[in-house]
Amino acid sequence: MRIRNLLLPAVLAGLLVAFGLTGVGSAAPTRTQTLRFITTGLSCSNGVCALGSGSVGANYGQNIAISAGSCGRPCVTLPVFTVVAGSLPPGLRMPSTYGCCGDAIGGRPSRAGTFTVTIQVNDGAGNTARQAFSITISPPAPLEITFPTTCCNAGSVGQSYLKNLFFSGGVAPFAASIAVGQLPPGLKLSSSPPISITGSPTTAGTFTFTVSVTDSTGAQAINQGSINIS
Repeated sequence: MRIRNLLLPAVLAGLLVAFGLTGVGSAAPTRTQTLRFITTGLSCSNGVCALGSGSVGANYGQNIAISAGSCGRPCVTLPVFTVVAGSLPPGLRMPSTYGCCGDAIGGRPSRAGTFTVTIQVNDGAGNTARQAFSITISPPAPLEITFPTTCCNAGSVGQSYLKNLFFSGGVAPFAASIAVGQLPPGLKLSSSPPISITGSPTTAGTFTFTVSVTDSTGAQAINQGSINIS
């Protein structure tokens, strides 16, 4: 009888284990993910990750992504992004809210250099994360008139005339003018982009001139040309 009394509890315990009834009422542990910035694919050193580079005067755009936290869940409240240390390059900005899983930096940088900025995100679930980024801005590309290489096509008195001129580099805004010589009477040069020579010539002859394009920094590009009107 005593041996039976000792074995009964052991048998019952084995049955409870076999049928998975142990620990009834206890909750299984849940795994939580920490809100963080996604830096995969970026070059990171000493905790600072390099974002895409840009050039003075050129349009810039860079997305910043986060994961975990409220990202991927029903997004009731957008995460809020703020700069907590350093600064973005002058001319760039970042909205405080953008999307459920990220933000965007955009604009037209106005100064060259490498700028380090620490961005903090607070999501709708009360989670917080920080990440330091760097952005390198290069000096503007040289201003130059790229087309046409030889200006310009001939025209005829009383006939409509059009010649487009294209340029690259520099820093907006831009202004165009005739620096030397003159256009055929009846034609004119637009003073701002898109730059073109238009009109209807009224006088026959060959006219020589120099087109000048100037940017906001004072850089200048010139293109010498002539137009023969018959």
